[in-house]
Amino acid sequence: MKFNYLKLPAKEGKSVSLPLIRIGLPFSDYTCLVDSGADFSYFDSQIGELLGLEITEGEQRKSKGITGMEFIAYFHKIKYKIGGWEFEDEIDFSDNLGMPFGILGREGLFNHFKVCFNHSKEEIELKQIKIQQKT
Repeated sequence: MKFNYLKLPAKEGKSVSLPLIRIGLPFSDYTCLVDSGADFSYFDSQIGELLGLEITEGEQRKSKGITGMEFIAYFHKIKYKIGGWEFEDEIDFSDNLGMPFGILGREGLFNHFKVCFNHSKEEIELKQIKIQQKT
């Protein structure tokens, strides 16, 4: 599956293109950054609440963002869809992500797909490496 990078507004009327993809959750689609530098996958706590999770009942982990600032996250197993295929992964939920989208990191998305970034074409390709049931 190939996805075009999404352009987001930046400072001074410019834009930035990022490897953002839409995943399917039971209540709606959710935009996530495919991040090869992230160890884990992170969603905002509000997304977990919409999924009916009691966020703080998940296992607590201390994490650090790219700025080095430490934050608390709680992980839960959830199901989501990409391109009609359903996956179950552990997602860390936090109130302190500081961005309007989720993060799909190496533990999770990268366990299911070979991920190829083509920055010059502004696209990302996901090639499935594990057999999953199509829903």
